[in-house]
Amino acid sequence: MIKPKCNICKKELNDFGALLFSPPDNKNKVDKKHICKECYNKLKEEFGL
Repeated sequence: MIKPKCNICKKELNDFGALLFSPPDNKNKVDKKHICKECYNKLKEEFGL
């Protein structure tokens, strides 16, 4: 089983979190980041979402 880690706090995700995709580059490639619920909530507060 694959166990992703949060790309912000580096903790292993034990529950579903969020995904963040970058805009495509000039080769139409994107970066995918895993974000845990705690870090997602902090980002929401920081950006006023």
